Amino acid sequence: MMFLNPYKLKLKHLTQIMKKTLLLTLILLASLGTTYAQKAEIAGSWLLTKVEVDGEVQHPYFVSDFQESGAMIMMDIEIGTWEFNKKSNVIVIESPLFEDLNGEMLILNLTEKELVANQDGAKLFYRRLDQSGIEAGNKNSGLFGTWELKDHPSPGINTLLTFTEPDMMTIIEKAEGYEGKTSGTWIFDRQEMTLLMIGHIDEDSFNGENNVLSIDKEMLSLENNGRVFNAKRKMSNPAKIERLTFSEENFFDDDGEYKYEDEAGKLPWANWSEMKTGLLNVNQLVYSYSTLVDGTETFDSKILTANVEASLEEEGYSIDFIFYGYDSYNPPDDALIPPNPDYYNELYPLQEDTYRIVGSEQITTPAGTFDCTIIEAVNYSDLRKKLWMINDRLGIYAKIIEEDPDENFGHYVVYELQEIKTVN
Repeated sequence: MMFLNPYKLKLKHLTQIMKKTLLLTLILLASLGTTYAQKAEIAGSWLLTKVEVDGEVQHPYFVSDFQESGAMIMMDIEIGTWEFNKKSNVIVIESPLFEDLNGEMLILNLTEKELVANQDGAKLFYRRLDQSGIEAGNKNSGLFGTWELKDHPSPGINTLLTFTEPDMMTIIEKAEGYEGKTSGTWIFDRQEMTLLMIGHIDEDSFNGENNVLSIDKEMLSLENNGRVFNAKRKMSNPAKIERLTFSEENFFDDDGEYKYEDEAGKLPWANWSEMKTGLLNVNQLVYSYSTLVDGTETFDSKILTANVEASLEEEGYSIDFIFYGYDSYNPPDDALIPPNPDYYNELYPLQEDTYRIVGSEQITTPAGTFDCTIIEAVNYSDLRKKLWMINDRLGIYAKIIEEDPDENFGHYVVYELQEIKTVN
């Protein structure tokens, strides 16, 4: 009879247990590795290009970002969380902001470039976005800058499209009494000659994928769902945009005392008897009025005309105050140009404005070359002005920059002298 060594039995049994444990561990690690790999394949930015639901096809074109941290971002807004369930092959979404998105997305197909899923009976088609490839394609598109749409679907609306680097898009729509601004992203594909515009855009316009029919330095032609849109490039302002960075506090010392009490006596227009000939034969002053289009480096411009009256007997003059952006020839509805008292220079820095002389400069405008005194002014609402006062032309500005830095209602405008019309 053979006797088995009990220690050998224990060792054999232990070996079997270790082998089983190792096998289970390897299976678990392989499963976890697949899960993490699958999650890594899902993580990233995806563009929802198509939705099939109830026999209908929609093209929403918006971006969903499945971040590796588990956060879910849609159109730059964190809307909730996501988690991949390997066992069920689903993406579980929880969103306190959008309850309709809560639930499971069953993955039907997942490749490096495409994700197809089913959620509540809707079939969703996603395309992965490659940011570095997008930036490279956009950089060589020739689209950077501002374009003015020539044929908006709604009459009376002026639309400006601005494409900036690397993929930011701004859309401004203007109509009488209305101005709206939206933003989004854009993707240009040179090989396919398509332009994707993604954002809060009217679905009846050029939202989504556009076929680029033609593009050159001046014109852009797009086709979207059978409708053709033509746009003309707006030239950027040839001069550098000079921002007014001073504020009211720069005009006072640490004790709150105004530092420029003696500035008035230094202004070049103080002596009427010496400068009276400057306006006696002037009939009108013509200015360009240019408003910087928000979010762009381009201007909308128009011409304003100020009537001038000067009197030797009264030792004074009157100039229409056109620096509200309109003149007496084309005022807005129910608006009149502010009247000037007889022979009072309304163009002077007003008493309630805080101002200072900052130097002198010779500048050239379409009206000529002028030696100017430069002043900076600011009022209680932080409206800032920089003014070029022509030294030997009483009451005439060669140029004015006006900037309101308010984040929501601010503006930036430039007035530039175009012509001095004299009495025939």
